[in-house]
Amino acid sequence: MNKVLIVDDERNIRDGIKALIDWESLDCQVVGDCVNGSLAMDFIAKNEVDIVVTDIKMPVMDGLQLSRNLMEDYPDIKVIILTAYSEFEMARAALKNKVFDFIIKNEFIEELPKTITRCVKVIEEDKKFKENQALDKDSQEYFFNVLKGLLVSNSISKEDIEKYQLDKYNYCICACNIKNYEIGNSDRDMLDIFNNILKISLGKCRYTMMPISENLYTIGVCYEKQSGIGMNQIVNYFSNILIMIEEFMRIEVMIGISTQIEDVNDLKLGYSHARDALSKLTGKGCKLKVYDGDVISAEGESIDVNWYSQRITEATYDEKKNEGPIILEDFTNKLLISKLTFEQCRLYMLVIFSSLIHKAVRYQVNTETDFNEYEKQIYNSVKNAGTIQDLTAIGSDVISNLREICLGKKNTRNELVKKVDDCIKAHYKEELTLQFISNCLYMNNSYISRAYKKVTGITVTDAIAIYRVSKAKELLANTHKKIYEVAQEVGFNDAAYFTNVFYKYTHISPSDYRQSQGKILQEKVKPFY
Repeated sequence: MNKVLIVDDERNIRDGIKALIDWESLDCQVVGDCVNGSLAMDFIAKNEVDIVVTDIKMPVMDGLQLSRNLMEDYPDIKVIILTAYSEFEMARAALKNKVFDFIIKNEFIEELPKTITRCVKVIEEDKKFKENQALDKDSQEYFFNVLKGLLVSNSISKEDIEKYQLDKYNYCICACNIKNYEIGNSDRDMLDIFNNILKISLGKCRYTMMPISENLYTIGVCYEKQSGIGMNQIVNYFSNILIMIEEFMRIEVMIGISTQIEDVNDLKLGYSHARDALSKLTGKGCKLKVYDGDVISAEGESIDVNWYSQRITEATYDEKKNEGPIILEDFTNKLLISKLTFEQCRLYMLVIFSSLIHKAVRYQVNTETDFNEYEKQIYNSVKNAGTIQDLTAIGSDVISNLREICLGKKNTRNELVKKVDDCIKAHYKEELTLQFISNCLYMNNSYISRAYKKVTGITVTDAIAIYRVSKAKELLANTHKKIYEVAQEVGFNDAAYFTNVFYKYTHISPSDYRQSQGKILQEKVKPFY
């Protein structure tokens, strides 16, 4: 018989649990009762105990601390929590300590026997598992490795199938998207609670959970073919899991479920089906969808991704309207009702995002944005997406970000060029430098340099020299000033340096230029006779 310890600070509750439950029919024997967790730990240290039924609120040591201590020191003991409706938050916290189940106090006469029955079965299965450890040692870890290997290589040896009797199981794969972690809880806490809910809810099934990306997890479930468990039961299990998550965890969980897999070699196909089912879920909250067998390859689809990509890109960079998100939503609605695989949907979205980013690069916008790095970030976001709704959200952010980066900036660039040119015209006779211009405009000289060259194709230094040479041409052609006087007039203190600069931009010396202009003038005024 399984030995039960009852822990509650109220004697009438302890006596009621002992007297009102037919423990013998449950293959159990109550071996003791204690008024708090501290005395319970002392009792367990000296006596054999299989199951502890405990209240949460007790003096000295409450049920939460008791379950935590038992998890650390006596992990084989199953803990069942008694709670009032007002103690749901405490019951939720108890899940972290891997309690077996919790029961509402005023329902214990009806519910406790059911829970004890399940608990006894689990204890028996645990004992069988240990007895068969030579064959099934570290089975959950092995199942994890089998699942991981099949998802990567889609192959498993016949020897391993026979050795671990993998052909005696049916399988089901779930793709699970988890969002909105509770503030103050680490990812590890969240996963521990989630794992415990799976353990409580999946009954006779064996399972393993494997992370795929930041929010996406794969849950592999297996159950013996002779167990009587079918897909209806699996769906019911996961429906109950979502109910428990909504009660005890502030997270959103969306689950896509494959159909039943009868051949272990088909696990990778099952994963693909689970991902496709998950991808079709929309909205907020906890939801699940079972693969309906209606997903086909992309060849049969008529969605023109290039047409949508062009329309979305044009709309994104339209200065007057912002219809990009509307067209994107129309596109994703077509994906939702299509028979495309989720991988194909992700590929289509990447085509659109790539077009948007490449347009931004061609836009020649003055920005510190590294578009190569930005494209990598978008790719990683798409890779981590679990649903078409996730892809839509990514697309909306990309459109919004690129409009903010690019639109209206062309006018700003032209205005900057105009200000630089105006400054050159006003001060070309002085010792004009890039730093002088940046001081006049109250702007960073490095930014002015990069922006001016990106728009005009020349440097600010070139612009200063070109404007000075143009003014020198006017003086050489229309005055009799000497070369050094012209040089000083346009901002050059050194006549030799002026000559070199003049030649660089005109391919002729100042003297030859003056002579050529004189001949042209003579030709223009030559008498007609």
